Amino acid sequence: MYVTNEDDVKAVTEIILSRKYFRNRGKDFIGECRQFELEFSKVMGVNHALMVTSGTNALICALSALELTNDDEVIMPAFTFFATAAAIINSKATPVIVNIDENLTIDPQEVLNAITPKTKAIIAVHMDGHPCDMHSLRKIADDHHLILIEDVAQACGGSFGGKRLGSIGEMGCFSFNVDKILSCGEGGAFITKDEVFFQKALCIQDACCSFGPTYKEAFTKVQPFVGQSMRVSELSGALMNVQLSRLDFILSELRWRKKMMTDILSADGIDIVPSLDESGDCATSFYLRFPSAVIANKQLMKFVENKIVGIPISLRPAHACWQWMHLLEKERPGRSYKKSSYLASIDYLTSTLKINVPFEMTSDEISSYAEKISTVVRN
Repeated sequence: MYVTNEDDVKAVTEIILSRKYFRNRGKDFIGECRQFELEFSKVMGVNHALMVTSGTNALICALSALELTNDDEVIMPAFTFFATAAAIINSKATPVIVNIDENLTIDPQEVLNAITPKTKAIIAVHMDGHPCDMHSLRKIADDHHLILIEDVAQACGGSFGGKRLGSIGEMGCFSFNVDKILSCGEGGAFITKDEVFFQKALCIQDACCSFGPTYKEAFTKVQPFVGQSMRVSELSGALMNVQLSRLDFILSELRWRKKMMTDILSADGIDIVPSLDESGDCATSFYLRFPSAVIANKQLMKFVENKIVGIPISLRPAHACWQWMHLLEKERPGRSYKKSSYLASIDYLTSTLKINVPFEMTSDEISSYAEKISTVVRN
């Protein structure tokens, strides 16, 4: 959570003192959750937004809305948090993992090569706030009549080509976990422009919503069906309304800090992985690329000695496919997930270090920190 202050405390306190935690209180009632959904949909440029209990459940809403079967496949990248694959499994389909490219986002050519008659959807994951090549992915999805889903868990507020991430695909899925750009501790949101997908998501996130007065008349295009339980309380809604008001400020603060750091490093010849849309990049972090995994590891040791936080991407606990393929093999025993299929991704990830952009440093401190990183890398 980047920013928290008395406004968050006040918002939550008011809900606690009111003792009215439940979000569904009639079709004309606009409480904290509904207010957030209305504002979030405007900010993201879509027709509908729905709060849920996690980013994983937002993905499950999107995938389950497609009514997938055991014969269906969903294409996803080798570099993503395990939740992306878990959501596909929980939606009955089979994950088809493809390599990332040199920008560390899903490789459109690999997506194209992986399409079969069983393919139903593509998930574009905007890892670490860096946008995927949405022009290419949108064209592939359209040409092959596939659904494009965006996993925006780590890129809330980012954009590509002037469009907010999450609004380019048919559905967008966000996380409000404690580590995300906006946070209520744990939570998520599903967005879409499509009325049918939204009505399906209503059922999926709340098995009983078609019985109560809030959404009883909402199902104009979808016959209600048995869903799950992903409902959030007004406490989460209250926090997210305050958090959302800070989105542009947070991104602005991150972006000038990242630019200052990367300008200094680039001027010194440090190899930085470029963003596919620098103006739309969330700037929560940037990647330093090295000639090999061995050199990257030696550099990491130097960072540790000099108290520089450099994160080896491949060592994050659940963000590279070879860390959890054994679980997929148990769930889909007929499918082979071999580490040797992802050598390109392994090469990119093991030779790259992630640097988080410090949010609270002053301009002088940012400059000094970047110069320190540059000195350590060059020496």
